[in-house]
Amino acid sequence: MVSLDGVAARKGNRHAFVWERVYDLVARDSEHGGSSLFTKQELAKALGCSVRSVDRAILRLRREGFIESVPRYAESGAQMANAYRLVR
Repeated sequence: MVSLDGVAARKGNRHAFVWERVYDLVARDSEHGGSSLFTKQELAKALGCSVRSVDRAILRLRREGFIESVPRYAESGAQMANAYRLVR
């Protein structure tokens, strides 16, 4: 389960965009442990949006140079969900 502690649902007087909330989540996790570990499905459920919205948010943040995706693999060699971290 993805914890959204410290990830604001509002920015001033408006609702936060999905990409803003994804950024806040990755920033929080990068600050505390180095990277965020979540599946897009888990995050979509936690944010109350579609997986496609999460995918677009991650794509935008990667394209604009805010975050990077780090591939992860199980011991068996199977690919797991990516890790995400801020680009410093």
